[in-house]
Amino acid sequence: MAAPEQYTVMIRFEGLSAAAAGKAAEELQRNLLQSARGAATIDIKKDRAETQDFGTTLVVVLGTPAVLAIAKGIHDFIAKRGDRVTITTAQGEIIATGDGAKNIDVAKTVQALQHS
Repeated sequence: MAAPEQYTVMIRFEGLSAAAAGKAAEELQRNLLQSARGAATIDIKKDRAETQDFGTTLVVVLGTPAVLAIAKGIHDFIAKRGDRVTITTAQGEIIATGDGAKNIDVAKTVQALQHS
């Protein structure tokens, strides 16, 4: 039996101070952990070691069952808060970027996640 596929994406908040981006990352992390119901690992990491913040980038490792829940959770969170985010694969490929969820298409994000 083949091991289930796993996907890794990074979510960065654009145009926010480190403190505001850190708070947004924590809130999105809580929301996505609820949505994924144990089917994803979601950690916050620091972009720069010399800063004193706790981290501003979410690193999401998920399997196929959680892809739709994660994509929809990101969309809904951004639609509510209006923050600008960039979602990239572990290889650095940008799969979605947008503010107010205007440019984050859930179906396209799911497809991009599954091909990362």
